[in-house]
Amino acid sequence: MSSWAERVHRRAADFGSVVTSCGHPGSSTPAYPYRLEKVKFGIPLEEVCKNDNIPGPLLVLILKLNKESPNRRDVFRAPGHQGAMKKLIHFLQAGRLVNVDNYSVYTIASVLKKFLRKIPNGVFGRIGENELFAIIELESEAEQTERLHNKSEA
Repeated sequence: MSSWAERVHRRAADFGSVVTSCGHPGSSTPAYPYRLEKVKFGIPLEEVCKNDNIPGPLLVLILKLNKESPNRRDVFRAPGHQGAMKKLIHFLQAGRLVNVDNYSVYTIASVLKKFLRKIPNGVFGRIGENELFAIIELESEAEQTERLHNKSEA
């Protein structure tokens, strides 16, 4: 009888899904984590992305959008399916494994928009937003670029 991980790997391969192994290098059997990272909605971005790392499930959604959205129209304007959005958000918050192939690009985009909207004080924060508006007011494009590069290095 095969191990649980081998059965899951074989079953995922049968469905044509992409499965990556998260285990020790050189191990023949892929080792799967018992729990995925949980994506928390409504908390500051610094807490979500600890050590400047985007949580894996959120990164998978972003990569799916990056791959498929250039071929679609109005990805961020068209609403996603409400039931599928609720289900996907629940899976992300619970740290459950998600097969993004089961969700439309519009649903994924709507979930990401919801995640970004719920960040307190916005993605840049109040201070960062004020600095961006001040940079936009500058006359010279070269000066704008220099100020932006200086802020990103700090």
